[in-house]
Amino acid sequence: MSIKPLAGIVVLDATSNIAGPFGGAVLADLGAEVIKIETPSGDPARYMTPIDGEKSAYFNIVNRNKSVQEIDFKNPTDRAKFDEMLSSADVFLTNFLPDRLQALNLSPETLMNQNPRLIFGNLTSYGSSGPDSTRPGYDATVQARTGIMYVTGEPEGQPVRAGVSVLDIGAGTWLATGVLAAIIKRFTTEKGSLIETSLFETGIAWVSYHLAAYQISGSASVRSGAGHPTFAPYGIFTTKEGEICIGVGSDGVFAKLCTEIGRPDLIENPLFQHNVDRVANRKILHAEIENALAEQTATYWARRLGENKVPADLVVPPEALLTDPQVHEVNALLANPDMSSQVKWIPGLPITIDGVRPEIYRSAPNLDK
Repeated sequence: MSIKPLAGIVVLDATSNIAGPFGGAVLADLGAEVIKIETPSGDPARYMTPIDGEKSAYFNIVNRNKSVQEIDFKNPTDRAKFDEMLSSADVFLTNFLPDRLQALNLSPETLMNQNPRLIFGNLTSYGSSGPDSTRPGYDATVQARTGIMYVTGEPEGQPVRAGVSVLDIGAGTWLATGVLAAIIKRFTTEKGSLIETSLFETGIAWVSYHLAAYQISGSASVRSGAGHPTFAPYGIFTTKEGEICIGVGSDGVFAKLCTEIGRPDLIENPLFQHNVDRVANRKILHAEIENALAEQTATYWARRLGENKVPADLVVPPEALLTDPQVHEVNALLANPDMSSQVKWIPGLPITIDGVRPEIYRSAPNLDK
């Protein structure tokens, strides 16, 4: 069963690198015809290591389900070809800086005047207005600017980048979300919309809790490592063999944890009776729990705690997902249609529609096809 709710929608995706192309991939997975507009020199994402032929690991992920059209916007013949394509397109996606959009005559005003029904999706680093709108930015640099890097890492260590590109993937998701809303709006207005998002705005959204907490407490944000500033016990614990991550968000779950690890005495201990107490005494509590966990392995505890409604799981590398039975049970990894590629499995969209996950029906395109 094929799920393509956006069938009939044509998207010209002139974005590059990771964030914008991921937004296009979301629309493509949902059934839109997404044509990647790529310069003759190629999208820089093609050359991010490791490389599989002429497609990197990143490129395979963020450009699946797209076709490609080589366009040099400075070439009059190519520009005429692009304008013809645009006349029948529903959506145009770009992540060009504002000055480049103006220089290439690709501004929202220009294109939307030519086609009033066009949905223009614009993804930037810092937003399309303001003193920093012309600044370039990458996931890591904007993680630094928005405080994500500051609150990531061990309490006594240096700020570090989140291990995955949270701003790239997040901004791409917001871009697609905005386009979907604009498509619905167009049904009633018959007019297109300008959809704008940025890595910067995404980062601001991701630190929402920290901004609210500071306004309440006046206390500066801190790094909590694998833990959480609001809950305890919460984080990574060493066992007899291996490590396990445990998350406790209520007194009831704490009681279950204590019972399962053979330490029911901790439940009524005034140092740990309520979450505020446990947060204040987290180091003492952490040591008590680790002492109990030392009796068995991480695999044992993950199974036992999970089966008894205590959020807990093994600490593993991402590649462990390739052989994780639950991954295959929920059909989260989809086969790459390019049988010649070393990339055999690609995570599909993390949604299902009527029980069906949108399929990956076309591999990321080669530039010469």
